[in-house]
Amino acid sequence: MNRRITIFMAFVLISIGAFVCVVNADSWELPKKEKYYSPNKMFYLEVTPKRLESQLKYFKDKVERRENAGAVSEVKDNRAKGAFFVRRADGGYSKKLEFLLVNEVSPVSALVSSKGDYVVTFDNWHSVGYGDDVVVIYRSNGALIKKFSLESLLTEGDIETFPHSVSSIWWGGKHYLDPDGFLVLKIVSNSQHPWQDGAEFHELKIELATGRPQEPKRDLFPQRRFFVSSVVDAGTSPKLSGWTPSRPVCSSTEESFDSTEAVRIPSDQFYARAKDRPLPPYPPIAKAANIQGAVVVEVLVSKTGDVICARPLSGHVLLREAAAAAALKWKFESFESLGNAAKAIGSIAINFEFNLSR
Repeated sequence: MNRRITIFMAFVLISIGAFVCVVNADSWELPKKEKYYSPNKMFYLEVTPKRLESQLKYFKDKVERRENAGAVSEVKDNRAKGAFFVRRADGGYSKKLEFLLVNEVSPVSALVSSKGDYVVTFDNWHSVGYGDDVVVIYRSNGALIKKFSLESLLTEGDIETFPHSVSSIWWGGKHYLDPDGFLVLKIVSNSQHPWQDGAEFHELKIELATGRPQEPKRDLFPQRRFFVSSVVDAGTSPKLSGWTPSRPVCSSTEESFDSTEAVRIPSDQFYARAKDRPLPPYPPIAKAANIQGAVVVEVLVSKTGDVICARPLSGHVLLREAAAAAALKWKFESFESLGNAAKAIGSIAINFEFNLSR
């Protein structure tokens, strides 16, 4: 990399740093021992994580591809473990067995069935949504039933609609085990952060006994994807996303994002009514920094189908302005069928994507 490019990239990184108030960067504390109880408190799983020297040591070892990254060397058998406990008649708990978890460091969360026959873990410390163990189903004796990556459950297109941050894909909400022997995954369906107000979820069932999903892998949210592509040199592509609503852009200075008399339209129906969907040019600074990802834009539309205002709800700060400006130019079919409502409101997702070529 020559000196001019180095200076420019430094400028880009400084510019990104100037937006820290709206960019959601990941912050991972060292993992700690955690207990996960069954709903009836008759059982619990105690997760003991791999002992790490520090976050910095772990990430440095990962970059240098060292085995047993970040591990405290003097700790014997330094692996992520699960211990299964059963409640006694006196109210205390007895440990029945201990087993190794497939996670390298630690899962982020876990569920235990009320009958004490199954344990399910979710995601990995520091990298939610990545790896072949995003969802892992065990019998309570430690036997592995099935492990899943996001790619084994969902299409690539649907995964692209989830909010991305520096290290993670925020794909799921409050998963649960139902009484009929199924794991129910709560999958974000409207590109919102799982704990953000207004987040919506699709429920995907997996049979615990067999690890078999109850519906085939298919596009669940195709209406939420609109692509802007750019061909760049191969290299790393940091995924930095924020979820703070931005100031709206409106068709005229007299307009404002006033949704008090608007009817909210489900995203699939909203997209189906769009007649003209111009896409934005790729922002040069975002292209130079290899920034990509989805921007969710909330759109306020008149009864005649003209966009009044567009407001970015999520996505990287360097992509939001371009996405909102493009959304303002969309044209919809008439919403006259809304009756007394003066306006319609809905959300779209515009995905900025690099085609990395070598």
